[in-house]
Amino acid sequence: MRTPAPLRPRFHRRKMVRRLIASTSAVLMLAGCAGPKAYVRPGFLEHPPTRVAVLPFVITYPYDLKAGEAIPASHVIGRDTFRKTFYYAFAPYGYEDMKLAEVDQKLSDAFGPVDEGKWREATAQTLGRTLGVDAVIYGEISRIVHLSTPLYTETSLRGSLRMVETSSGNALWRQPVSAAERGGALMKKGQVVDFLKDQARSFHPEVKFLRVADAAARQALKGMPNPAMSAHEVTASAAASGRARLAILPFEAKRQPWQPAADALRQDMAASLQESDFDVLELQGIDAALKDHGWMPGQSVTVDAAGALGADVLLRGTVTDWGRSYAVVESWVKAELQLEVVDAASGTVLWSEKKRNTRQAGLLKGPTGYQSVVVAPLTGMSAGNLQRVETHLAREMAQDVATSAAVRTYLDSHSGSSMAATSAPASESPTAAP
Repeated sequence: MRTPAPLRPRFHRRKMVRRLIASTSAVLMLAGCAGPKAYVRPGFLEHPPTRVAVLPFVITYPYDLKAGEAIPASHVIGRDTFRKTFYYAFAPYGYEDMKLAEVDQKLSDAFGPVDEGKWREATAQTLGRTLGVDAVIYGEISRIVHLSTPLYTETSLRGSLRMVETSSGNALWRQPVSAAERGGALMKKGQVVDFLKDQARSFHPEVKFLRVADAAARQALKGMPNPAMSAHEVTASAAASGRARLAILPFEAKRQPWQPAADALRQDMAASLQESDFDVLELQGIDAALKDHGWMPGQSVTVDAAGALGADVLLRGTVTDWGRSYAVVESWVKAELQLEVVDAASGTVLWSEKKRNTRQAGLLKGPTGYQSVVVAPLTGMSAGNLQRVETHLAREMAQDVATSAAVRTYLDSHSGSSMAATSAPASESPTAAP
């Protein structure tokens, strides 16, 4: 008679599950961090360019178009969305950037309509003289796709960005980028809710390309040198605009391991507020000024240190929750942020809000089989999903700040005095009145 195999002890099963979770999470984390390395000219940060312009991005893909046929509208949306998203992510870096509308206007005045592309025949030296900048950033998209069918959807782009010195024409920085979002029944077969949402989004290329462009911009800026900017340079640059100056203070974290998330959310907020009515001070200059007053990363910002920034308004933030949760058949990624907008002169809190964003995967999303019940919660904890939660939260809260009735009223009632204060040299007015 055949002897039955012994039952595997329960703790062995638990070990196997834990190993599966650990190995899957490690693969997901590596997949989120992978990407080609940037080229940076040796000695870049010893003499970095001061003023930089982001040129109109171009699609270099060789379309097989009939005479008079235009590039697909969705591709134009993708191209322009990528440029704008990259610019907003680049703006908080330690360069003096030129607004995109100003770049386009100067190119149009000198070379004719931007879309006709005559400006592309000009050398970097000519573009530098035309725009009055030390460097220009070219964006070339070699492949761009927006495809939507019931079985498969794809929104993707691949290309490269490079910063060129306008005095010499030499490349200072170069980075290839590639980002994609794929879905449809063939890709989302494990989660019914995700499949339905993906189908709905595929009818809006501006939404799909925003997500892809954000991933591509983050990938590009990972290898971008970020030169230090002094507090004087920051306040002098902001004074020229005549708008209320907003200093985004270093975000704090309720728990020390969440500090990297706090730093990332601060960067996202700075990028998302570039289109607001504030003049957002460069983060590098803010940190430099705070360090001059004894602040160190990880510490709370004192009132005296914040007052030395020459800002009209301060934005304080604290990450109150962040991370991943796993419950075998369900998983969540989450981020929660508390924000306060403060009048720098009086210390009065003008507006505050706490908001939470989550993304879940697993049983509640409608799995279509036994395999997806196990796999979907694990893939839902990917670094990419957590990054999306952070980015979406920052965009939502930046919109809330910009449209808040209290903040709008403050800006309307203080615009005259703020502009008057900015006319004085920064050294004479270290703590600007609102």
